[in-house]
Amino acid sequence: MDTSFRLSAMLLTATVLTLVLKKQNPELSLVLTLAACAVAAGLLIRCLEPVLSLAASLAARAELEDKLIAPLWKCLGLGLLTELTSAVCADAGQSAMAKLAELGGSLLCLVISLPLLQAVLALIEELL
Repeated sequence: MDTSFRLSAMLLTATVLTLVLKKQNPELSLVLTLAACAVAAGLLIRCLEPVLSLAASLAARAELEDKLIAPLWKCLGLGLLTELTSAVCADAGQSAMAKLAELGGSLLCLVISLPLLQAVLALIEELL
């Protein structure tokens, strides 16, 4: 709960400051936005430790290999990074770059998922 309040306070403060700065110095406003996003990401990543620990425990219980789980985590991280990148680009008025970030994230997720797809196909071949 403490992290939630700190995150909200920091983001609201940064939002007000960026709105004030945007009229006078849009470049500095963008830098402040990026800094606030980096701090927020740092706070949120620390909150994921129990989730990652539980997921690792469940994967071990199910006897799943790391090569099957790793693409899922990579795609999740890539999706979050892509969403943040797209939002910052759009906020900076660069809608074409925002759309390209989204397209790039989708394509990279597909590439990251290829080992998982190959493992599933190998499993299907074993069953047939």
